[in-house]
Amino acid sequence: MEWHTNRRRTTLAAACVVLVVVGAGMSQSRSREAPGTRELYEAARSRYAQIDSYIARLTRREVVKGERRPQELILLKFREKPWSAYMKWIGDEGRGREGLYVKGQHGDKIHTRLAAGDVPFMPAGHRMALSPNGALIRSASPHPITELGIGAAIDKVGEVLTSLGRSDRRHGSLSVVGPEQRHEFGKPVYGIEHRLPAGLDSVLPTGGRRTYYLDPVTNLPTVILAWDPAGREVEYYHYDRLQISVRLDDEDFDPDRLWGVPVDRRGAGRDFHGPNRP
Repeated sequence: MEWHTNRRRTTLAAACVVLVVVGAGMSQSRSREAPGTRELYEAARSRYAQIDSYIARLTRREVVKGERRPQELILLKFREKPWSAYMKWIGDEGRGREGLYVKGQHGDKIHTRLAAGDVPFMPAGHRMALSPNGALIRSASPHPITELGIGAAIDKVGEVLTSLGRSDRRHGSLSVVGPEQRHEFGKPVYGIEHRLPAGLDSVLPTGGRRTYYLDPVTNLPTVILAWDPAGREVEYYHYDRLQISVRLDDEDFDPDRLWGVPVDRRGAGRDFHGPNRP
């Protein structure tokens, strides 16, 4: 009798262990479930709402009018209000070039200092003021300058989500990819993949996909890639060495303060005396 009782107790204990193990496994499985697109977007939007300015290193590769451009390495300073961006090329490609734009200020122009070879017969350091929609700017990048930066990437995802919320699929679809191991991050990350139909984006005229990979520490989209339907890369942006809320002010985006007072203000594109020029 005692033997039967001990056997029942042993069987019951074993059953309890099995239930605990199975329950733990189900709990871990649930914890490994991929977050939804809306969840990832809201986490990025919420984090970015706390940021008024940042400094980052931008690695950029683009295809412009069918031509694959060399990789660029750019120091980027960005401020949300007013919308302001300063760029300095620090890699081999375009070394020494600088550009800045403050929406609605400084004539609402993109101000730039040229690198050697940027414009025929114009020396390195020559200063120009260009229309954001002008031919020179359009030939430099497939996107308007206002699409630069981390915040613009989040806004693009938000626009597609809004369209999908209205059952409007003309702007494509969104899905979660990952977790994937990418060399830019120390551990696997999730991404929001945007499948684009033909005709929606001038960079991907026949359609394609653009993926926003989210930094697991900041929740921000710091790596952005786009591929055409054949799987060829057409865009690559990587924002790293990120310094957040660095209190940038007007002086950081003032071309005269940065590069010296212009010789002649009567026309854009005239030469300027820089700080080290006579």
